[in-house]
Amino acid sequence: MAGVIVLLAACGGGGGSGGGAGFLPIVAPAQPQPEPAPPVVVTHTVGGTVTGLTGSLVLQNNAGDDLKLTADGKFTFTTALVEGAAYEVSVRTQPLWQFCTVSKGSGKAAADVGDVAVACSAVQAQVSTFAGSGTTGSVDGNGTAASFYLPYSVVVGKSGGLLVSDVGTNLVRKISPAGDVSIFAGGGAGGGSGDGNGTAASFAGLAGLVLDATGNAYATEFNGNRIRKITPAADVTTFAGNGNSSSLDGHGTSATFNAPASVATDAAGNLYVTELFGAVIRKITPAGDVTTLAGSGALGFADGTGSAASFNMAYGIAVDAGGTVYVADGGNNRIRKITPGGVVTTLAGSGQAGAADGAGNSASFHQPSGLTVDSDGIIYVADTGNSLLRKITPAGVVSTIAGQPGVLGAQNGIGTAATFKQPYGVTVDAAGNLYVADTFNNLIRKVTPVRRP
Repeated sequence: MAGVIVLLAACGGGGGSGGGAGFLPIVAPAQPQPEPAPPVVVTHTVGGTVTGLTGSLVLQNNAGDDLKLTADGKFTFTTALVEGAAYEVSVRTQPLWQFCTVSKGSGKAAADVGDVAVACSAVQAQVSTFAGSGTTGSVDGNGTAASFYLPYSVVVGKSGGLLVSDVGTNLVRKISPAGDVSIFAGGGAGGGSGDGNGTAASFAGLAGLVLDATGNAYATEFNGNRIRKITPAADVTTFAGNGNSSSLDGHGTSATFNAPASVATDAAGNLYVTELFGAVIRKITPAGDVTTLAGSGALGFADGTGSAASFNMAYGIAVDAGGTVYVADGGNNRIRKITPGGVVTTLAGSGQAGAADGAGNSASFHQPSGLTVDSDGIIYVADTGNSLLRKITPAGVVSTIAGQPGVLGAQNGIGTAATFKQPYGVTVDAAGNLYVADTFNNLIRKVTPVRRP
């Protein structure tokens, strides 16, 4: 019986009469009710298309939803939005040497969004003078109050400071991020390959420089045929080579080099050295074991593996994040590429002296010397014979970013309004700024990416 059941209870004497009666209500258990159905939540994705991208780009949708892109094409953010929620797509990190804009990037998600458009284009190169008066010398000071004598190689450290090999004086110069120039190592009495601290050390034909991950610098001695090590405290020692001019493999000072011109390092701490006269590319392990990575030992041009390849006056060298080695093969007017296994190919350059932009062998160089590679795999080349600064994509597409072909000068400005005088060295910092050893101007130039008007 549903509802309330009434129970008669009697108390007291007989005969059915008594002292009173009461009613006790008893409630039946409630019947379970069905659970209400959960509301249906409708979500939508947000995405679109990116065009013109040659580096790496980070987009953001609202706060905290980041998406890294490295190529043209469709994209979709990972986090879906509740129907009706607002979205706003913006560029969080621009690619190096590009500027990207977003259109149709905001609204409310009434359905899946797929029409966000991101367009990327190249920026311009703003060239300025970072340090050096232009006169020959070795005066310390800030910015243009300092002087250099044929700066050849320039490298940037994690703090943003620079090291420069000043080959006319055999000095390693240090430049702070604020532009304060001082002598870091070199200048010791007697010259030659003298070990010691700071100015007590000396170099014989100072040339290339590189910094490893721990802040140690390594320098090549073009005349001394040695690889020198310089600690952050400026203690200079001989790391490899005994001074003899040949290309003998071995450990430390049992190995020999023949006019080592430039040096680079990979993520594992291995060094790679170009030999200008030896016509080979050498590899040195962190333990000091020297081997030959590629090159026949005779001046020439040939792609191939190991000793089947040939180089002609190889100057600059750089290594990307994956361990691929790039060489500015100056005498062949080409940029060469070497795999970790020693396979040599030509990335760009026809072999003819020229200043043509284009892809692969449709481009031309004139005695390319220094080169560097950024975190996106873009290669920057000091095209010495043309007095130009060039850029090469990982696919081998070459473009000119600053300078006028064959026009010598020290003019600051944007793109072709700027001029150089046979620059030999170039390096890139984490923000994409370039620093150029403008050798025959005795200047250190800074090249900053700026948006096109």
